[in-house]
Order: sequence, then structure tokens, then C-alpha cells
Amino acid sequence: MKCTIPGRGIRAFGKAIHCLAKIGDELYIEALQNGLALKTVNNARSAYACFLFQRGFFHSYSDGREKAKDGEESLKCRITIKSCVSVFKALSTLEKTVDHCRLQLDLQENKLVFVFHCKHGITKTHNLGFQECEALQAVFTKELCPNHISVPAKVLSEVVTNFPNSLEEVTLLAQPEGVQLKNYVEEDSIDGTRVPFTEISLAPAEFDDYQIGVDASVTFCLKELRAVLLFTDAINHNLSLRFETAGK
Repeated sequence: MKCTIPGRGIRAFGKAIHCLAKIGDELYIEALQNGLALKTVNNARSAYACFLFQRGFFHSYSDGREKAKDGEESLKCRITIKSCVSVFKALSTLEKTVDHCRLQLDLQENKLVFVFHCKHGITKTHNLGFQECEALQAVFTKELCPNHISVPAKVLSEVVTNFPNSLEEVTLLAQPEGVQLKNYVEEDSIDGTRVPFTEISLAPAEFDDYQIGVDASVTFCLKELRAVLLFTDAINHNLSLRFETAGK
């Protein structure tokens, strides 16, 4: 697998890696025919995230599937996500200095190679060891979800800032009349200190798209939501949520 990331795409690619690093410990890379997929799953396997960079995102892209093992449709590998984060640690500097980045899977050396071609003829190379792995894929069909809402990332980011950083979970109540986000706490916590109760309501007018087919109450971890918002807010993109009931 070989591909070239243009300078204008460095920020989005790096932000995606930083987002995934806040969810899981390992980065799964799969070279698909239609683009490069970056995936991870958290330790509890309750949260899965995938970024698919389409072929058009790259200056050039070759999936290298002719080198895949018999019976496999694509090349795939797994690396520690911390090692990949270190490559894109100084994103603001990379944006200003990198003309393009060449990414390659070296199957002979079991290395994932990043080569940054910078201004003034400077080249920086990072070699990351990888392991072969099975495909990582969550099983879901978003088109079958009766509820769909789309909201600007900045709106949801402002809502999330109202909850304390120590809060692990938040509950989303969705009805045709609007959405409520709240935290459920006991009257007194285990150590006897009181925990604040926060509830925020959003009217359908706050959303770009608001379709609620079934009333739902869904509780999920704030950590993963905050990670996704860091990415969508940085690229000024809307966040689309599709859901049914708890666990679906």
C-alpha cells in the first residue's frame, strides 16, 4: 500500500489519529479499494470508531491488494496508537512546513513508513513497526435507525462543556418535541459529597436535520463523544447521530 497525503490534508489526517487515540490503544489500518480506513475500539469494546479517507483525499493512492494473502481482499495491520500520535504530535508546525507526506506499508520489514517532504528540501522519515491482524469491523446498519439528528459540532461542543470533566456518562432523551442531555446521579455520592445534576434541552430548530421516529433514551460515555467533537469542531463539520434504543 502506498499513498501520498497533500499538505492541505495533513491537519485532517492528524486530527483523526488524535481523535482515535482518545478512544483506543491500538490503531487498525486497512487499505481498501475505495480508500484508507483508520479504526480503533476501546478496551471495553463498547465504542468503535472509523475514519475512511477516500481515494480523492490523496494525491495518489494504491491499495496494494495484489500483495494481500490468499483469501484476503485487502492489506491490513495494527500498530500502537501512541507511536502514530508521536508522528503527528506538532500538527500546527506540520501544516506550515510539510508539502506532502508519503505513507507506505513495507511488508518485508513489517514497517509502516511516514515520509514528510518539507519546505527547503527537508525530509523526515518515521518507521513504525506493525503486526498483522484480522479486519476490525463493527456490525451495524445506520440506514435502519429510525432516529437521525444532525447538529453543528460547535453547538454540541458548547453543550458538553456544561458537564464536569469527571462525568463518565450522559443520557440523551430524544422525542419529537426536542432533545434532552442529562446526567443521572444518586442524591449523595459514595464519599458523601453531593454531585451536581445537569440537564440541557435543545429544540428541533437547533438542528440542521431532526427526524425522531421512536422515542429513545440512550446512555453513553462522554469520553468518546468529546474525542469525536475535537475532530468535527476542528474541521468545522456537522455531527450526525443515528440511533434506536439503548444498545442499538
